[in-house]
Amino acid sequence: MKTSRFSDAQIIAILKQAESGSPVPELCREHGISSATFYKWRSKFGGMDASLMARLKELEEENCRLKKMYAVAHFAISIRLACNLFKVSEGCYRYQPVLADENLLIADWLLRITNSQRNWGFSLCFLYLRNVKGFGWNHKRVYRIYRELELNMRIKPKKRWVREKSDA
Repeated sequence: MKTSRFSDAQIIAILKQAESGSPVPELCREHGISSATFYKWRSKFGGMDASLMARLKELEEENCRLKKMYAVAHFAISIRLACNLFKVSEGCYRYQPVLADENLLIADWLLRITNSQRNWGFSLCFLYLRNVKGFGWNHKRVYRIYRELELNMRIKPKKRWVREKSDA
């Protein structure tokens, strides 16, 4: 589908100019659009503001997706064709996560460490797991689980030093 060369805000501005009393042929000439385009915009977007226009576009996209989903479910098409319709790889469709048990192990270790060492933050916990215990887990994964367990420590603000100023 061809994209419009006018943004939503520009279309609304043109429609508001027409509502304020500018003649339609003059507006069309000024903005380089046909009168048919103007009247199509007025029938579709007349009386809308930018937020309603954005919501309308979201609903149209959602409607398109739902139609595709209905076609997939109703007509029993192949997984390959369905994945192509939704622009999703088949590997993504068939993916089964296998790390749930290992995530529980990470959570268990983090809870044990934070219970025994209350003043350790994430970095010390992670370094302990990596260097002392020898686990090769990715720091991003361990941090995600650390946050899910709500073990984040309060970040203390820096203490401000009040220095006496000399009168000199």
